[in-house]
Amino acid sequence: MSKNNDITAESFQTIRTDETLRELMEHGTPGFQFSYYLDDFDRFAGRREEWHWHIEFEWCVAERGSVDCLIDSERIPLREGDGIFIGSRVIHGFESAAPALMPNVLFPPSFLFPEGSDIYSEFMRPVLDSGITSAVLRRDDDRASAVLDTLCGIFGLVRRGGSKLDLFLACGRLWREFLGFLESAEPSEVTRRASGHDMLTSSRMRTMLGYISENYGERIDLSMIAASAGISKSEALRCFNESIGVTPVRYLNDYRLARAKELLVSTEDKVTSIAMSVGIDNISYFVRRFSERFGVTPSAYRANASHRHASDV
Repeated sequence: MSKNNDITAESFQTIRTDETLRELMEHGTPGFQFSYYLDDFDRFAGRREEWHWHIEFEWCVAERGSVDCLIDSERIPLREGDGIFIGSRVIHGFESAAPALMPNVLFPPSFLFPEGSDIYSEFMRPVLDSGITSAVLRRDDDRASAVLDTLCGIFGLVRRGGSKLDLFLACGRLWREFLGFLESAEPSEVTRRASGHDMLTSSRMRTMLGYISENYGERIDLSMIAASAGISKSEALRCFNESIGVTPVRYLNDYRLARAKELLVSTEDKVTSIAMSVGIDNISYFVRRFSERFGVTPSAYRANASHRHASDV
């Protein structure tokens, strides 16, 4: 996601995460926890934003082109003009098959109402306790139009340099309209997560993701990933499929390729050395998988990244 710590838009190419997939970029400032970004999918290798999560709510609109939002094992298509709400601490990613622009805003639940206050308990806590992971806002749905109009109004405020007070008040209106939408939304439009069982799955996932993050450069396999969380291989497969829709081995391979992509830009190491450092000792296999994943060879990706950096200087 195009990340910046103030309320202007700037393009970056990768999303930095920790071992649990939590995004490392801080959103907003301690005094004003609101951020606006404009995601240009041509700025992401393979037009894909990698899996990540954050404590903030996220609100997105496919302003130009179509975007697929990936949440758990779901692929939610957003046509031009559609939007989506993504809940706090929800692992998600985005993909686009063609050029696309997606403005989005992020703010934590406490941005609108102080935790512990009556208004937080009445108007925020019920949504958090309901386990909502996402809500789709279709442009052709009259019930969603008020939310989308308010959201697009926030984008306009940012682009015109609106004041923090105007932005805060607009976010309050956005939440009010969203609560109204939830009252009449169809079950297919709102995804919720059950509590107990999914909390266990989430805990296991974070353990396994952490193990992969710490050991991806070594020879590891499905049995070792599962053992890190004290579960069977079949349970590990279920957890990954339910949470992010891929197998543990597929995630491991994608993680290795993502780390290799970073090293191609941040170091001058040879492609062979980079492949081995991320746990892939077959260079032909590495080049083939990298090309399939990102649409270019490792060498071409490094050259393109160097060219973009020179153009931005």
